Amino acid sequence: MCGRYILTTTADELHKRFGVRVQQNIAPRWNIAPSQSSLILKWSGLETSASFAEFGLCVGPNGKRLINARAETVSKKPTFRDAFSVSRCLVPASGWYEWAGKGRPFHVQLTDSRVMAFAGLYFKSVSPSEAGQFVILTTAAEADLATVHHRSPLVLPASNWQFWLSGSEVEAEACMVPPLARYFNIYPVAPAVGDIRQDNASLVAPSVHQDTPSPADLQGDFFAS
Repeated sequence: MCGRYILTTTADELHKRFGVRVQQNIAPRWNIAPSQSSLILKWSGLETSASFAEFGLCVGPNGKRLINARAETVSKKPTFRDAFSVSRCLVPASGWYEWAGKGRPFHVQLTDSRVMAFAGLYFKSVSPSEAGQFVILTTAAEADLATVHHRSPLVLPASNWQFWLSGSEVEAEACMVPPLARYFNIYPVAPAVGDIRQDNASLVAPSVHQDTPSPADLQGDFFAS
């Protein structure tokens, strides 16, 4: 699953990477958690635009919050299939956290530390005064990523961003390929990241108390724009 992630890039970097202009000031976020507002990218029909939405979709009378949708079933599940058809989005991220058991968090980022894009679904609010909500798609984790957790966010290569935002359902389904572990750097971090009140750069400092999965040395151009 993907329940915590970071976004520390600047508005200028987002413009260079995704071609979008972020009008609001954005501060580095080191521990984005469910229910919090975060940046997403949507297709307006003419161009890609940036906006903010709440992480997680509230469902049912108790307001249970769903934060992930499985790529394997997203087009069939009643909760997600309409959004998959007409309201896909990109979720910019500088990295994410994953837990290999209780108290053993790891940080995962691209080997070149560039901002990446998770595949997401956006759900518009029925009230114009309220923010929409989004979920992040997950897929089976590959190789070294699977040594930490059996699921990982669906990280899209730059070549698939437009297909995901504005393509047909068939084109979007073709984008749902598990990311290769060799494009990522995986290392252990301190348990403090489990506290959502913590939001600072020290959270991504490598920990000396845990064993690290052995990431592949190779880096390709899968995420080149």
